[in-house]
Amino acid sequence: MRVDSVVKQVLVRLGIDARYNLGLLPTDDELIITIVRCLNMVVGEIASDYLEVRKVEDVEVINKIIDYDNFSERLINVKKVEQSGGRNINYRLYPDHLMVESDGVVSVEYCYLPCEVELDDEIMLSPRITELLLINGVLGEYCMINGRYEDSMLYDKRYREMIKLAVMPTKEIRLKARRW
Repeated sequence: MRVDSVVKQVLVRLGIDARYNLGLLPTDDELIITIVRCLNMVVGEIASDYLEVRKVEDVEVINKIIDYDNFSERLINVKKVEQSGGRNINYRLYPDHLMVESDGVVSVEYCYLPCEVELDDEIMLSPRITELLLINGVLGEYCMINGRYEDSMLYDKRYREMIKLAVMPTKEIRLKARRW
């Protein structure tokens, strides 16, 4: 989904869409910038607290240390470290680096925080995260910032209920094979 689509829907729900040409939103308008910041806060919360965004990356180990700067994304948590043969390697997290038990190139599976989006970007999250979920989260944040606390509580409640449904594990129903 696109950022400008979410912003347009937020403007409509706030009742201030008449001020803007929804076909071409200004990138330097203070209100639009605030809404995009709220969207980035919601996306960051979802990625760090609810639905992890994972990546597997090959990284070179020097002196059994991998600096966090060597990863292409902003690391939140490491899930596993493997050597080239698929053998798991023990690791330890430190404030500025990752300590592993071997040298060379290793494969690291980690969770990361998505980059901040701008008005003309795509939002890269799980398909479980719907546009309406993001809209409610952004409206909750925006109303809180502007002192509309009752509206903020309403939108935040909707957002929390929708996020619960989005992260709920789905169960697969299987029937035993029958012999006829």
